[in-house]
Amino acid sequence: MPYLTTDTYVDQYGVTHPKGEQRRVELITNPLAIINRTIPMALFEPSITCILEQVQDHMKTMKSVKEQHDFMFDVLHLLNSKYAKELDNIYKGLNDREKKEFIQESIEKGIRLRWESFDEKFNVRDNIIAVHKKYGDIIKPYHIFVPKPKWGRDIYIGEDFIGYQYMMILKQSGEKGFSARSAGAISDESLPEKSHENKIGKHWASSTPINQNLVGVKLFELLEAC
Repeated sequence: MPYLTTDTYVDQYGVTHPKGEQRRVELITNPLAIINRTIPMALFEPSITCILEQVQDHMKTMKSVKEQHDFMFDVLHLLNSKYAKELDNIYKGLNDREKKEFIQESIEKGIRLRWESFDEKFNVRDNIIAVHKKYGDIIKPYHIFVPKPKWGRDIYIGEDFIGYQYMMILKQSGEKGFSARSAGAISDESLPEKSHENKIGKHWASSTPINQNLVGVKLFELLEAC
């Protein structure tokens, strides 16, 4: 399983090795693939979560609550000025203890950002670029390594911005088309099942699963007949 580091070092043979904290990665996808026209947010989300995670890490190095507040809200303003303004108005209404708790919770549990789905002026792509232009010395790509036990070391893949993804791209085909019910069970053809039970969440799995033991059973019966 690949992992990320924030620092590396090169040995006398020119081989790059990991240094510092390691963070495991379950899956690395290619964001330059063809965009699914139905939910482009799934492509922007890892970029946003990568930025916010590094903002959390940088806030840990700041000494005062005011410094942490100014930095976090400036990034939020670049990503979504409308949301940042509303959240800052709520923050100003807190007392000193509550402000400190809010900042600490943002560092420990994560920074939240609202997605403006129906605002034509909200351009998340340009907002992400604006953050990288202003805070390029803080928001940096991770170093990616893949373990290679047979070689006795981990292989350096390169640098990239890796973030968390919570909104999964739903399966779509030309025959059946897009359906919100595709979050439910999957048919024998690996396509979304469409039924009322799946839509309301009554089915935990497909009603037509492939029986993995079926081939073995049939083969056993065939051998017995012989």
